Amino acid sequence: MADHLDTLKKLHTRVIDSRDGYKRSREEVKDERGFVGFFDRRIAEREQFHTVIHRQLGAEGVEVSESGSTAAAAHRGWLSLKDSLTGDDEAVYDEIINGEEQLLKLYDEAIGATAGKPEWSFLATQRADVEKALSEARSEKMRHAA
Repeated sequence: MADHLDTLKKLHTRVIDSRDGYKRSREEVKDERGFVGFFDRRIAEREQFHTVIHRQLGAEGVEVSESGSTAAAAHRGWLSLKDSLTGDDEAVYDEIINGEEQLLKLYDEAIGATAGKPEWSFLATQRADVEKALSEARSEKMRHAA
């Protein structure tokens, strides 16, 4: 299988992990915590990202799992976020920031792997949206620290 497809399958799985992690975390928060809106936006965004990536992989004849990874690192990251919800807001945002930074790295890999393939040009827009989410999380962390 082409290297770009391996990279894209990894991104597809990570987007599912991200969406599912936000869903699990969303179930744990209360409105007054200030995370609900952020989590809801990320869930909707990641679902849309997943749909587009999944559709394009299918167009290239690639079958991918609809479940996320079983990778311990991703699982621990979201469990850590879930556990930190009972603590201070800064710790929650630290986990969010870490996850978004990791997702950005995968987008960078995928964009590099699909250079010259216009059917994958949407990855740059998705990456920009992840960058915005990262900036929002950093801003919220600073606001909660004040």
